[in-house]
Amino acid sequence: MIWVFAVLAVVAVVVIGLVVIGGETARLASVARPAVFDVAEAVDFIADRLSPRAQARLTHDDVRWVLLADADLLEASTAGPPERRYPWSRKPRFEPADQDDSVVDEVAAVARILALADESGRDLADEDVVEVLTVRGEYLEAIGAVGPEAGRA
Repeated sequence: MIWVFAVLAVVAVVVIGLVVIGGETARLASVARPAVFDVAEAVDFIADRLSPRAQARLTHDDVRWVLLADADLLEASTAGPPERRYPWSRKPRFEPADQDDSVVDEVAAVARILALADESGRDLADEDVVEVLTVRGEYLEAIGAVGPEAGRA
């Protein structure tokens, strides 16, 4: 008699587990997967899609540098009050300019990246920086961070 209850208990646990796992699987299938910006993956993606002229002038390190410089620009221009800007003691490469916090001007972004490149001793052409940032947009679409995939949640 005890074996019957043991078998029924095991069957009940398995059925409950399958129902819960099935429900979670269905829920996760309808939710957009989170977009994760992986710098190494982005560098490879972007470098492979640059024009042949840009590929001849830029190294993977240059592409990585442009991406990180632009990320610093975005972080600096959307930061909160000065005392909360860098809570983890990460100092920016430059301080934010007086601008509208909701929009970053593309021309100003390229100009600031080029100015930072000059300060760093990097020889980058403006068309190369523009192309890297343009292809970065394609990468963001590919991972679902922007575009129609990002809107599905």
